[in-house]
Amino acid sequence: MYALPLTRGMPGRHPLPFPHPAVYLALMSEPTPPPVLDDEQAIARLRSRPRPWAEDYLAMYSSWLEGITTSPWLMSLPLDDHMVHRGDGVFEAVKCVAGRLYQWEAHLARLWRSAAAIALRPPLSRQELTRVAVAVVRAGGHPDCLVRIFLSRGPGGFTTNPYECPTPGLYLIATRLHPPPPQAYTQGVEVGITSEVIFPLPGVKSCNYLPNVLLKRLAVDRGWDFAIGLDPDGNLAEGSTENIALVDRGGRLVAPAPGHILEGITLTRCLALARRLVDQGLLQGVERRVLSVEDLRTAREAMLLGTTLDVLPVTRLEGRPLGDGQVGPVARALGRLLEQDIRHNPQASTPALD
Repeated sequence: MYALPLTRGMPGRHPLPFPHPAVYLALMSEPTPPPVLDDEQAIARLRSRPRPWAEDYLAMYSSWLEGITTSPWLMSLPLDDHMVHRGDGVFEAVKCVAGRLYQWEAHLARLWRSAAAIALRPPLSRQELTRVAVAVVRAGGHPDCLVRIFLSRGPGGFTTNPYECPTPGLYLIATRLHPPPPQAYTQGVEVGITSEVIFPLPGVKSCNYLPNVLLKRLAVDRGWDFAIGLDPDGNLAEGSTENIALVDRGGRLVAPAPGHILEGITLTRCLALARRLVDQGLLQGVERRVLSVEDLRTAREAMLLGTTLDVLPVTRLEGRPLGDGQVGPVARALGRLLEQDIRHNPQASTPALD
């Protein structure tokens, strides 16, 4: 693996022996109820709680606060927002590089499609949302960051009824950008295949990410860098947050057909850029079609595509070399094309921070 996971085997288990049963009995015999806090005590506790993971949080806009905060202890959501307890919402993650939001308009278009699919009306226009995003990036003060947009059903209660929420919620947060380490691109990564996780709404970037979480956990437990799920017909679908593409034996760059996957913004852009490699003779064509597991096993090259990954070469499949086991020429060339597009194509991005 290119990076050791935080946990292996059974994540979350205590590394030391469990306490003796007598300890549990003693605790149960002398219960201590939690204190009832007044407002000042609650706020003081929120301020003082350690949040080492929040060092990457730069700035957040909350429709609940009606403003932007740069204090991580204030970057929270109401518990009765249906996005929290039902996953009722949609989201996007947009990369900001050198102060420009890459493929911003494409991300907004997909956000609007996802919202329409679950009958959720955004509370702002696209132009207004763009202004908010720019303000969040500027408040965060980092030209290289990741901007996540969460569009929720909003606060209103704890049932499954979406109509109890009077107003949608909108939250944007800018965090530091952490791409994979350089050796992941020079050595490639390992993937595995599983049919244990099915995506129920593959065309919607829903906040109900439990299938994606289970897919990532499965990858970590099995020692893979990434896991690729299958569609209901047993064909290649996608990873927990990334699309997959391969170079087949005929020299064509092929990605799974639309229908059972989330149409990745990076995937779509890379397929367009890859046509330049056809003109250069490095590829014989660019296609979308159903891909079987055998197609992956016999591929010349494979790669993962995503907002934080860009073009990440795959060189191992479940412990065995994929292709010749080396980073292939198409993955390298396509990665360079995408990097140039991100940094030097102003038509593909939206300015946010000078």
